[in-house]
Amino acid sequence: MTWFRRIALFQTLRPSPVGRCSLAVGAGGLMLAVAAQAGAPSAEGSEGIDKAVGPWRWATTLSATRATPALRANPPSAWPELLTLAQQAAGNRAAQAGAQAAQALSDQARATAWMPRVDATASALRTHQSVNDVNVSTPTRTATLTATLPLWRAADRASARAQAQQAEQAQWQARLSQTTVAQDLSLAYLNAVEAAEQRRLTQAQQSLLEEQLGINERRLNAGAGTILDVLETRTRVDQSRAQVQDLSTRLASQRLVIERLTGQPALPPTGLRPLGTALPEVVPPLADALSQAASRNPQRQESDAQARAAANIAQARQAERWQPTLDAVATLQHNRQVQQFNGLSDEQNVSSRTVGLQLNWPLFTGGQQGGRVREAAALLTQAQARQDEAQAQVDASLRDAYQTLAQAHAVIAVQQEVERSASATFEAVRKAFVAGMRTNLDLLNAQQQIYTARQSLVTARINGLAAQVNILALLDQLDAAHVAPFVPLMDDTP
Repeated sequence: MTWFRRIALFQTLRPSPVGRCSLAVGAGGLMLAVAAQAGAPSAEGSEGIDKAVGPWRWATTLSATRATPALRANPPSAWPELLTLAQQAAGNRAAQAGAQAAQALSDQARATAWMPRVDATASALRTHQSVNDVNVSTPTRTATLTATLPLWRAADRASARAQAQQAEQAQWQARLSQTTVAQDLSLAYLNAVEAAEQRRLTQAQQSLLEEQLGINERRLNAGAGTILDVLETRTRVDQSRAQVQDLSTRLASQRLVIERLTGQPALPPTGLRPLGTALPEVVPPLADALSQAASRNPQRQESDAQARAAANIAQARQAERWQPTLDAVATLQHNRQVQQFNGLSDEQNVSSRTVGLQLNWPLFTGGQQGGRVREAAALLTQAQARQDEAQAQVDASLRDAYQTLAQAHAVIAVQQEVERSASATFEAVRKAFVAGMRTNLDLLNAQQQIYTARQSLVTARINGLAAQVNILALLDQLDAAHVAPFVPLMDDTP
């Protein structure tokens, strides 16, 4: 292709200066939005693009090696939807790529140990010699076809089994990464729910305190109250404002964690719905959970695969040290040689076929194989110790999570009674305060007891949900389907 044709083709394929194409993702899926680059766009076209793209417009660059997640028109706020988005987190993609690389290495090792190999070689040489002042030129061309079939390679086959176990280990590592991301996201979501609900309670308490402050100021102006009542109430108001600010900061931090794990701007929850039903339980009993963890927990399965891989590597090192390798070899070769001297030529065409067995037995390696055997034995011991540690850690984490869940249920029942008692006490103190039999400080303390009980109740409910999240993560069941029963507890109203 000439340069003129290349320039013409470039002019044909170059984007028009009138408009440019950008990819945007809205609620309906992937849409191609064409935005005018020069000149004023039409009103109909601008409205269509704005409705399709939404307020979160992203300039997307197409790449064959890296996929960039597209922003959604409506930021997600539901817990199951966030878990679905977290599956494409950067850590999950990296772990999955590592698992694919490990599987490719396993295929290579299996091919080396079991599959035949055919090689073709060709060479062209020219040799110049001088014999008794006679120049001799010898061009030589050689073509060879060699086939090798592994008959007995104990070390390579043990290494292939070890590589297969390492590929399985990488798969469980990828699954462990997904579970860890889902767990971090769920705990951040629950922390955001708790912060939002605590802030809402604190704001309600602040409103009552400001109302009480107005009452005390009017009583002071009427000569029925004291400046101490006003100062006590104003101090409580300032404290509630500071607490609201701290909770807002905590909520913003958790929202940033959610956005980092999902790759999307997310709406923070507004709190918990009023307590109408008991806290739902989606986890099995402790005995069933312990038995399920033995076959489903990613950490335990990953350590088991590592132990099996280390055992196969130890077998491979022993085989390398003592056992020979045996291959069947077949060779087909054609050699064409022409000798030229004193104007004469002598052409020789030689074809040869070779079939046989090739035995390789290491007799002395200078201590290299002994060191490899000791290394494999040490790695096997390390893998077995890590396997025991993973089993003990998973069992302890499960028992602790179930203990936290039981304690949360007990605290919820107690705090509900405390809230009812505190509410009754507050009504009695308020009537006594109006009658002049109780002080302003008694009224403020009674009101504080109500909100302290409500805040403790919120914390207990969140602790119960967090305990179930940890249990589901340990059982490799933390997904959108299992957290769906918790959704009615959340208040996702914008």
